[in-house]
Amino acid sequence: MQYFLMRDGLMATAPAPATMLIVGDHLRWIEAVADHFRTDEVSLVVADDGDEAVGAAQRLQPGFVALDVDLLGGSVMQVCREIRDVCDSHVTMCTSAGNENVVVAGLRAGADDVLTGPRSSRELAARVRAALRRWQANEALAEGGDPMPRRFSYGPLSIDVGRREVRIADQRIGLTRTQFDILVELARRRGAVVTRRDLMEAVWGSRSSANTERISVHIAALRRRLGDDSEEPALVLSVRGVGYRLAVAPGRVTA
Repeated sequence: MQYFLMRDGLMATAPAPATMLIVGDHLRWIEAVADHFRTDEVSLVVADDGDEAVGAAQRLQPGFVALDVDLLGGSVMQVCREIRDVCDSHVTMCTSAGNENVVVAGLRAGADDVLTGPRSSRELAARVRAALRRWQANEALAEGGDPMPRRFSYGPLSIDVGRREVRIADQRIGLTRTQFDILVELARRRGAVVTRRDLMEAVWGSRSSANTERISVHIAALRRRLGDDSEEPALVLSVRGVGYRLAVAPGRVTA
């Protein structure tokens, strides 16, 4: 693992392909996170304010970003949005507060995940590894090394898993990494209901029923991106008390 501190916007060495940008100033926590990746091909880059973080995200295009809500305070939501504008990273907010309002606001600002309570380097590392496994699986799809279909077609909706590309009526739709992963999991089930717990496991690597509100927020954002009516959705349907499913049967599935 390579471990860099951002200073004056400069880095002496280029990061490894899997790069994690941490925006925080709690050195003990940062070092604990670094310890979890000592044997992995992951570069850890540290920025200590929002402007530096956005600049680093734009230059480095990291796979992962962890935002310390306690450091950034009220600016964290804007920093998250700006990072979303410049790179396609998996963004996790970390906050010592357990306020559900903070979780919902973070997800609506574009975060893929929000960790609450005492800082846990182990939990953050576990979430990063879960996301990394999903991306490696998608790379295998792109190379034809996985039996799961690489392309799905649901009416006007088409999904290219290897390219991580979604189109509706040939118009490309921009999704966050988590929104895309949710959509692929629904498509993979070919119209069957996917429970909230199954989505938690597939997308976040956990079957815990805690904080499943994040799923509702991501589903709402996914529907908006797809142009699906939130009151009467035509693509992503809710099954009360169970989970979600795609509304139409697959028209074409390509291996």
